[in-house]
Amino acid sequence: MSGRSFLMTCEHAGNYVPANYRYLFLGHEAILETHRGYDLGAGPLAEYLADTLKLPLYVNMITRLLVDSNRSKFNPELYSEFSRSLDPVVKKFLLKKYYTAYRQQVYDWIKEHARKTDSVVHISMHSFTPVLKGETRKADIGILYDDNREPEARIARQLVADLQLNAPQFVTMHNYPYLGTADGFTTYLRKEFRPKNYSGIEIEVNQKYHNRPEMEDIKKALQGALKSVMSEETALC
Repeated sequence: MSGRSFLMTCEHAGNYVPANYRYLFLGHEAILETHRGYDLGAGPLAEYLADTLKLPLYVNMITRLLVDSNRSKFNPELYSEFSRSLDPVVKKFLLKKYYTAYRQQVYDWIKEHARKTDSVVHISMHSFTPVLKGETRKADIGILYDDNREPEARIARQLVADLQLNAPQFVTMHNYPYLGTADGFTTYLRKEFRPKNYSGIEIEVNQKYHNRPEMEDIKKALQGALKSVMSEETALC
């Protein structure tokens, strides 16, 4: 029986450093609390949306500064300046325990549910720093996707249109502040699954709203937009 299954993930939900590796950050603990350590607010936002929309949720609580689960194994940013010089054997262990273990469970879920329902819509939640390298970002919400893949592009366009209509006080943009085709977990998964079986959409929220009252409005707007997409996709199947 054909249909759509929806999944929520958050690759940079936390800034946790396992005890064995805390020495790497001695004197630099403060950086773990910044946007470099994790995606501020993305974890609670993913939890809220997964809970209210009744979606399965996978979150990675290990800091990206140890190993970044949203980068390919060949990306130079897979390890940060704090972990890059570790012994290759240790790095291999980190990769297996904190990178592969997280990504594999998400991959397995998608594979299983794509087989059962024909198609999976994967929503990957992120947040971005308001200013990067002196440049002020001009969006409040970004919807990242591959414009050449359907129905992924259709779903993403509907999300943007819904947000622009129902939450016009927030600037919502396509493929901003990053391209949806840039290196990331969804990019990897697109290579593993055909367009008709997998749609990978990243939602980016400006961190300037972290711990501000406006975040409640963003949460409600995203909930409404995703609920609308879920209803329409179900009707199409």
